[in-house]
Amino acid sequence: MGRAVEWTDEIWLEPPSIYRSAPFWAWNDWMDPQRLCRQIEQMHSAGMGGFFMHSRYGLKTPYLSDEWFACVDACVEQARRLGMKAYIYDEDRWPSGTAGGMVTSDHPELSRRPLVALRADRAPEEMEKIARFAVKFDDSERVRAYRPLKDSERPADDETIISFAVGVSEPTRTGSPYLDTLNAEAVGEFIRLTHQAYADRFGKDFGELIPAIFTDEPNCGAGKISPEGLLARAPWTKKLLRRFKRRRGYDLREHLIELVLPLADGEFSKVRHDYYRTVTELFVENYSARIGRWCRRHGIVLTGHYNAETSLAFQIGFLGAAMPHYAHQQWPGIDILTDQREEIDTVKQCTSVAAQLGRERVLSELYGCTGWDWPMEGHKFNAGWQYVLGVNFRCPHLSLYSLAGGAKRDFPASIFPHSPWWKYYRTVEDYFARLSLMLTQGKCVRDVLVIHPVESAWGLFLPTREKLGWFKTLGTGPVAELDQPFQSMLVALLDGHYDYDLADESLLERYGRTTKDQLAVGRMRYRLVVVPPTVTLRASTVALLKEFVSAGGRVLFAGSAPDRIDGAVSEKLSDLLEQADVCEPEEVVAAVEQRLDRRVSVIENGRRAGYVWTMLRKVKGGQLLFVQSCDRNAGHDVRVSITGRKPVVLWDAMTGNRRRVEAASGGGSVEFDLHLPPTGSALVSVGLRVDADEPLEPAAIASTVDATPPWKIELPEPNSFPLDFCRFRVGEGDLSAPMPVLLADEKIRAHFGLPARDNAGPQTWLLAATGQADHKPLGRCEMAFNFHVSDIPASLHAAIERPEDFEIIVNGQTVASEPTGWWVDEDLKTIDISGAVKDGDNELLLRFDYRSEMELEDLHLVGPFGVRQSGPKRTFDGYTLTVPPTELSAGSWVGQGLDFYGGAVEYRIGVPDSVRTAVEDGCRIRLTLPEVKCTAAAIHVGAETFVLPWPPMSADITDALADGVGEVRVEVIGGRKNILGPLHTPWVRVTGPDNFSPHHEQWTDEYLLNDHGLPAPPVFEILE
Repeated sequence: MGRAVEWTDEIWLEPPSIYRSAPFWAWNDWMDPQRLCRQIEQMHSAGMGGFFMHSRYGLKTPYLSDEWFACVDACVEQARRLGMKAYIYDEDRWPSGTAGGMVTSDHPELSRRPLVALRADRAPEEMEKIARFAVKFDDSERVRAYRPLKDSERPADDETIISFAVGVSEPTRTGSPYLDTLNAEAVGEFIRLTHQAYADRFGKDFGELIPAIFTDEPNCGAGKISPEGLLARAPWTKKLLRRFKRRRGYDLREHLIELVLPLADGEFSKVRHDYYRTVTELFVENYSARIGRWCRRHGIVLTGHYNAETSLAFQIGFLGAAMPHYAHQQWPGIDILTDQREEIDTVKQCTSVAAQLGRERVLSELYGCTGWDWPMEGHKFNAGWQYVLGVNFRCPHLSLYSLAGGAKRDFPASIFPHSPWWKYYRTVEDYFARLSLMLTQGKCVRDVLVIHPVESAWGLFLPTREKLGWFKTLGTGPVAELDQPFQSMLVALLDGHYDYDLADESLLERYGRTTKDQLAVGRMRYRLVVVPPTVTLRASTVALLKEFVSAGGRVLFAGSAPDRIDGAVSEKLSDLLEQADVCEPEEVVAAVEQRLDRRVSVIENGRRAGYVWTMLRKVKGGQLLFVQSCDRNAGHDVRVSITGRKPVVLWDAMTGNRRRVEAASGGGSVEFDLHLPPTGSALVSVGLRVDADEPLEPAAIASTVDATPPWKIELPEPNSFPLDFCRFRVGEGDLSAPMPVLLADEKIRAHFGLPARDNAGPQTWLLAATGQADHKPLGRCEMAFNFHVSDIPASLHAAIERPEDFEIIVNGQTVASEPTGWWVDEDLKTIDISGAVKDGDNELLLRFDYRSEMELEDLHLVGPFGVRQSGPKRTFDGYTLTVPPTELSAGSWVGQGLDFYGGAVEYRIGVPDSVRTAVEDGCRIRLTLPEVKCTAAAIHVGAETFVLPWPPMSADITDALADGVGEVRVEVIGGRKNILGPLHTPWVRVTGPDNFSPHHEQWTDEYLLNDHGLPAPPVFEILE
């Protein structure tokens, strides 16, 4: 929790563990301390700095039990030995707050109790009645008038009754309702069961070895409750009416109708505004502030992220507002799911509070839902654009302890040895460790402050009207109409190279002040305040902006100006509006440029390079500039101008090298050129006196030589083929028609009266503890898998989970179930079936006694073989096993014998005579992969390896060729998607359990395969 470590040359090259990533380490099976310690060693070797011990789907070790804490203890001690950090995760899965369901199962009175509005005269008897209203609607179904009704009072003929009541929300995945996060008593019980349990056992290591505890997606949303006549749900707590009246000065009960229905006299409701302000305050005070104080007293950092930090409508529905919570996290955090660059507001909300309150670390839980074939370039890009906005601590999602059962479908990929690029992942880790080190130095420079419009959105939000899509969709409705220009403005300022912070009005009230002609918020100072389209501002905000303008500051209203203060129409805004400047939202960059001296400029071909974003930091002795290209398809040569002085030094975060950059200076600024490849970035120091190599002159290409196909190949791991369709029977019945294994599993469970498996369902340990799952045999079953062989492999294995559960019969011959090893994951055991395989049609039969805790999964054939499509379609019965390929032509592996291969291919390429001669003549040689479809690549020359995790996909191999090496090996790394799936649904943005389901709306029985390989020949470039 101390101050940032100042860099030295040694620390720059090898940053300590605190600057390295800590993945969500998914504990999802019976947890074995020895296996846990082995996996920590693997993380350490890959350059990770620590791990979040994260309960996940499939956990069999009882949560928070003595066995659980014994595993935690083993991991803490292993982290101590390796100089790593052991981070705590505060819940059994998510959202945080229930201690695996124990909070509300033991104390049901602490459960979430949402308010519901009903188109009914009376609420159900089990619900607490709050109020009844007689409502008059206009022709557009807007409320023209409303009045509370007494218990026995009836409405007039032209009135409709709307009733309000409070009930308990439905159970979550823990089997119990979520807790009432607006209730201090409920949160206190969560702290007692979770935080204090860790403190009692590991408190002596809090702060150094155990730096932080992660809270995941807590929220104050209404949850699920569906009584008959449901109109809308809204957050509630038992003391809300009393607290609302004390804070807002009137009785909310008399105006509840405005929370759920539109008004005929305007879109905005002061009641709504006051309600969500109150809900936000209660959530902040009773959850975030309470846990933050506990963490501060116990010497541990609160980090993590809140549910639905994205659009205005999402925030209001789940949080009220996101930014006030970050003030109570010592390391505030966010999550950015999928491969995207849309959630700029999510990042900026968090990094703004961090900068304003001097929080050194900003966490991002990132990379989730991207799928088994997501490339290392994606790891760089998705963290890179967040780093340029202020993130500096990566929590990769997800490193799976086991792939058993549904774990392999748990929002992959697994950032672990399961993925074939893992052996080179240290390249990613070292790159971001160096960035994290440097981007915590000094203080960021941001001259623009943008007022966050969430408080205006409070008065516009209606749960019955805002139509929200999952993820980042703004939806439709008045809140979305307010949000759209705000989001566009955030992008435009970044594209225009004007960095900024956001201002939450509650934090502005607490930390804002004027200093001469600057507006200060905590540690930050701003020269210009931009107010996006808004409806209302706080009285404290108006007073502060007036003071700022009077002191010579500039305020710019971009778009519609507010006409309300604290939600009420007011003429007191007129003085401020008269003194401020105005522009349209789409003109904000030009308006800022007219009013603010530019610190940073990035130009290409005489035009602003809008695809480049920048972060400027003041550090002791000079400045640091981080530049990130958001163009993933093309490289760019840009001219950078920055206020400052020479020297200019380029810090290569991938290699650790530093090199001086030729720069021109004048007028208090320096100018220099940068080349940014696709997804390119650059860390540059300005004015710092550091040791650096001389500038590097770009080399011209004298000639090129293509490495023409076909190429001999080697496979570092065996080929694979999925057995994901089967026929099954229960008892003595007939075998079914072929169907997906997951569907067969579902039907077998239904036969025995068991629900289908569900990644969102209760945990395995909980089912066992409550008697819903056991080891009792329920009945005899069989599953038959068919495959065809044209050329019998030298060896053939079947990868099977828990083979000891099955009698394994291949072509009528019983095969020993004793594992010979494992494939991809320790729990995917390999069984030797070589002696039973024959030419033609083959059948692998599993015979077993079904138990309720079993998980029936796909099988995989593994061995030295090729595959050939033998039928008109890519279906389970449309392939045959053939001789393994020994060479490949240009193009995809699919169709060349490696359709389902999930590893890497090493292409063996001879060094042409002309290249040898060029080396002898003193020329330099660069090997380039002009086209490559991969998750990563590497070039091996003799004993030297050049890792190519992202563009440019080339390496100077001259020195490695000097010893007369006659062959180079180009390693193209694929992914596991073509073998672990999803195999039968099209690619979508989010890869999760639903994408693997045979019930998916886009399911097809045909295999949908991704391409990996070399579409074009590698090129030897002889440089002048």
